Amino acid sequence: MSETVTTPEILERQNKQLSILYEIALTVGKSLDLKTILDDVLGKVVEFMGVDAGVIFVINDETLEMIPVSFKNISEEVIKDLTENRVKIGECICGTIAQCEREVIILEKASRDPRFTRESQKRARIEFYAGLPLKAKGRLVGVLCVITYTPYIPDEGLIGILRAATVPISLAIENSRLFENVKKDVEVKLRYFDYEGIITNSQKVREVIRMLRKLTDVSSSILIYGESGTGKELIARAIHFSSIRKDNPFIVVNCAAIPESLLESEVFGYTKGAFTGANADKKGLFEAANGGTIFLDEVEAMSKSLQVKLLRVLQDRTFFKVGGTSPITVDVRIIAATNQDLEEAIKSKQFREDLFYRLNVIKIELPPLRERIEDVPLLARYFTNKFNKKIGKNIRKISNEAMDMLINYSWPGNIRELENTIERAVVIAEADEIRREDIPIEIATLSNDSKKDLTLESIEKEHILKVLNLVSGNKKKASRLLGLDATTLWRKLKKYRIPL
Repeated sequence: MSETVTTPEILERQNKQLSILYEIALTVGKSLDLKTILDDVLGKVVEFMGVDAGVIFVINDETLEMIPVSFKNISEEVIKDLTENRVKIGECICGTIAQCEREVIILEKASRDPRFTRESQKRARIEFYAGLPLKAKGRLVGVLCVITYTPYIPDEGLIGILRAATVPISLAIENSRLFENVKKDVEVKLRYFDYEGIITNSQKVREVIRMLRKLTDVSSSILIYGESGTGKELIARAIHFSSIRKDNPFIVVNCAAIPESLLESEVFGYTKGAFTGANADKKGLFEAANGGTIFLDEVEAMSKSLQVKLLRVLQDRTFFKVGGTSPITVDVRIIAATNQDLEEAIKSKQFREDLFYRLNVIKIELPPLRERIEDVPLLARYFTNKFNKKIGKNIRKISNEAMDMLINYSWPGNIRELENTIERAVVIAEADEIRREDIPIEIATLSNDSKKDLTLESIEKEHILKVLNLVSGNKKKASRLLGLDATTLWRKLKKYRIPL
């Protein structure tokens, strides 16, 4: 006999189902952290459905992989399989749901279904399976799966609620994605846009920042001077992302890193048939940067012929592709950088004088780290925090002894060398602080040397003492080894207060 369901029971069930949907809708609005939301929602779905387990996959649009962001009561074997060997759209039963954007419900002996192609899932002996596509704004964003390991027959009302639940879950995934994209965009722009974010206590760097603030709405060419590792690209990005061009491309070209034979075609592009292998037209980096900024690092490495083409771009914003006959016009701001003395390169005929003056409309000189040593503690702490997050450490401080070593070192590799030094220290540090033994020996040694008195008098005194020690205090032998007569040695001993 079939069970008779009274009207109050139906109403109670409907109220409970609506209550579940309301709870899910509230849950997705509590946080912007996707995993937190999905873990909470999946727990509620598994509970109200009365099933054993569940998984929520999120689609990676670039790789077409299905990432298991949330799972509940799934075996370690299946989790390991899904995490390490991600399902792709079209693969296995979940990938089929994603590909076809249609739900799949299997009421019994689900693991035997041929659409389950993974051995780990077959071994799980899934009895009931329901997989539903998650779609937001007409676009597939994920798949929701619930399963049982024992026989289970849901009523149509529960399946209806499960379908309804996919709507807020899908919106949660889409909103979280949008938020992450916005956050990444903001982080990139804030990193460069707010000059206050440039870490410094140096008066010289503050003067550079004051200059940069004046360049917001101008398109004049800029030439940045600075030793390797002083942050020339960082400054170029700051200029771009604080300008009216900030929403357009910022293209970086390292002129020394690209072989000379390829540099022209990379920078200006080429036409089909321009040379062997040119099977189609290719857009160059200048064309790709249209409306934005192109940053030419190590510009002194450009060949003479390429310098001529660059000069044309600076003069009238036009150029020809390699093999091309039609001029291309672009609106690009050019920022160049060098660690060389271009005026000396002009004298030696290595760099065109007319190009130099076109690039050098606005000149920015970045001081080396040894001239802004007051920034070392700030930068060292910044890099410590950065690598704490990256490596998963919790280094809380830098010992006074280690900091003294950093401050007393001359940093020939500038900020880049300091960053590498701190990364190494964070990696090898065994305590919750960076200690002297975590600093490379060469830095510690050169730091100690820099504290010494290196005047000629100090070195002469030290040398006399070494010679006297070598000859066991015999002043006659010492004067002979030093190439001094006895009277001169006596005067020096008296001058340096060395016992006679």
